[in-house]
Amino acid sequence: MAEYDDSGERPDLPDQPSGRSGPWRNRVRFAPGAAFAYRPGEVLVPASYVEQAISHPILAHHEIETQGLLEDAFALFRNVPKTLHVIAELRRDGVPAQVNHVLFATGCCCDCGSSPGCPPHPSASGAEEDYAANPFYANPFYANPFYANPAGGCGCGGGPSANPFYANPFYANPFYANPFYANPFYANAEPNPGATASSANGRRRSSAVPTDPPPRDNAGGGPRSVRVAIVDTGYAHSAVEPSGTVLDGANVIGERQDVPTDDGDDYLDPAAGHGTFIAGIIEQIAPGCALQIVDVLTTYGDGDEVTIATALLALADQEGDDHVHFANLSFGGYSPSAMSALAFAIAKLQANGTVVVASAGNDATCVPMYPASLPGVVGVAALDEDGAAAPFTNYGPWVRAATQGVNIVSCSFEWNGAEPLQGGVDPDDFAGGARWSGTSFAAPRVVARLARLVNAGVTPQQAVLGLIDDPNRPHKPMLGTVVE
Repeated sequence: MAEYDDSGERPDLPDQPSGRSGPWRNRVRFAPGAAFAYRPGEVLVPASYVEQAISHPILAHHEIETQGLLEDAFALFRNVPKTLHVIAELRRDGVPAQVNHVLFATGCCCDCGSSPGCPPHPSASGAEEDYAANPFYANPFYANPFYANPAGGCGCGGGPSANPFYANPFYANPFYANPFYANPFYANAEPNPGATASSANGRRRSSAVPTDPPPRDNAGGGPRSVRVAIVDTGYAHSAVEPSGTVLDGANVIGERQDVPTDDGDDYLDPAAGHGTFIAGIIEQIAPGCALQIVDVLTTYGDGDEVTIATALLALADQEGDDHVHFANLSFGGYSPSAMSALAFAIAKLQANGTVVVASAGNDATCVPMYPASLPGVVGVAALDEDGAAAPFTNYGPWVRAATQGVNIVSCSFEWNGAEPLQGGVDPDDFAGGARWSGTSFAAPRVVARLARLVNAGVTPQQAVLGLIDDPNRPHKPMLGTVVE
């Protein structure tokens, strides 16, 4: 959104989340044989199991690090050699240890789109007819009692619930059948395989396309009592927005840490501007919301479970005028067991009255993504401009809503990078606006529609009941309620 001065000395850049920035080659690993990512060397253990965990010879002399608001619930061990091997042994001995999962803003890069056992993608020809012929697909995911319990199943220390939903053949997918204690988790080496060439370090071109910024033609009369937390990459580096665009004069609260290129290579980082783009979407639909910026993702799009959960617990503690009505989480990842710290934090946030809305993911798979598939969360899929399923969107009975996520126009940096002209067009000459696609940008459209209802006098929960859970509203199998 803001002008970036690349003439001469670069401005001082704030620390990125957890002090991690630039390509992720040393901070992200993909588990061999399973579609999940994690921070190497980090082991997360529920606090009640710490004494049992430190009986493991590798952990016996490790210092236990506290994690702010998480310290009463979890212990994080760092610099643990053979991370997956240690976790496998702990789980075998009854300790529900887990990796510190990595979640992504722009896609997982971890080869889950071809998962066997998935029903046809909703964008495939004849898919809706197949769903109509199968009564299982017609049953909304959120009608299952397991998902009505904010503390159930995916919460701390438990693993999947015994609910018969999990007996469905859908969950016979090999992704779920791969236990932590099975090979290759006992391998001494920890390779970093990936489905794409960019997986090893995160380097890839941003898919944002320059366009004119959306104008500010909706000033005044907005839901100024509604607070939305945008938990993402941060906000534009400078507080000065291009005059007359939709974020000019917006009610933005919090750190403004987003930059176009964190590693200084003069190429737009793949997730740079992600949080600012989301802020612009919400401001276009529900102008005047208090947009609280929470920085948890790097400009390469990765963030870890502990950092994210700690930030969400801080939001849960906000009261009075600072109470958060909605939290927009446009990122996600996968896990073969559970993301206990993330589930714990989201349950706390929900217990304090915050509605959590999350993107369903861009991997074209039915495998449930966290946090979108956690209990009570509104997971949002993407539709194209004609209202059909976007070919990249994740899907499944766990998705609760769908709205346009293709060719969305919102705010970006004022910045011109080093990419050469392509067909006479400069692909990274941004003048404050961009066109971008993804479920990341469908989620804030739903948040904004919910915020408008709250401004009309209902609670956030009542807004969800009326907009998302009303059985009389248009519904697409495996994509949830259609939100205009």
